[in-house]
Amino acid sequence: MTRISGLFAGLLLFACAGAFDVRAQEIDYSEYDRLMRKYVDGRGLVDYKGLKSELEALKTFNDQISAVSPHSHPQQFKDGGEQLRYWMTTYNAWVLYIAASEYPSKSSLWNFLGIFRNREIKLGGKQMKLGDLEHKIIRAGYKDPRIHFYINCGAASCPALGQGAIPQLKTLEALDDSARRFINDPKNVKCEAAAKRLYLSKIFDWFEDDFLNYLKEKRGDQTPHIAQYIALYLDGPSREELQKTPLDEIRVSYFSYDKSLNEQK
Repeated sequence: MTRISGLFAGLLLFACAGAFDVRAQEIDYSEYDRLMRKYVDGRGLVDYKGLKSELEALKTFNDQISAVSPHSHPQQFKDGGEQLRYWMTTYNAWVLYIAASEYPSKSSLWNFLGIFRNREIKLGGKQMKLGDLEHKIIRAGYKDPRIHFYINCGAASCPALGQGAIPQLKTLEALDDSARRFINDPKNVKCEAAAKRLYLSKIFDWFEDDFLNYLKEKRGDQTPHIAQYIALYLDGPSREELQKTPLDEIRVSYFSYDKSLNEQK
């Protein structure tokens, strides 16, 4: 009886330890949320000097995401929205960590070759490059062009960072908010209806296929035009004017892309 009781106690202890391990693996976004609210302003610019003073706190969060991912611990993520929340937050958190850790150097992300995506990171216990996270996981896995308005590469012309983390189960709302904020910022989208000209961020040029494929596959536009995607989120009279302009008459130009660090000045 004593041996049986001892065996049962051992199994119970093992089960409890396993349950604790699962709980310990859950991602806690609260510290990242605090840092984003404290060091990101209303323009989406970062106080990197201040963030560097709390680099250990950001490292603690990044240690969490380095240990757990939707690939390594799928049971931790309720649905695709929570998975995407993790991937996009992870991208931004690693970019912030790289930039802050090397600040006041401003070339840690965009050096003279512009190849910050080759930086190595760890997710779910596995090494990968930032570029693989962006292109092989986020873009290829979700096929949602709105991600281009949320993930931030640390450059001045990148989408504005939000103040705080994405709330639980609010990923789609965050993507919509980011799309509207980006497209209604004249630094990213400028519509001159009378001249039938559309001036756009280079993001619409670099990832044009993502936007056009979305229009084709999700909205049934067989000969899609980037103006149709812009019109989905553009507000006010500009949207009405853009929708009235024949697509084949719209000329598209792109703003130059400012790769300087997205720091507060």
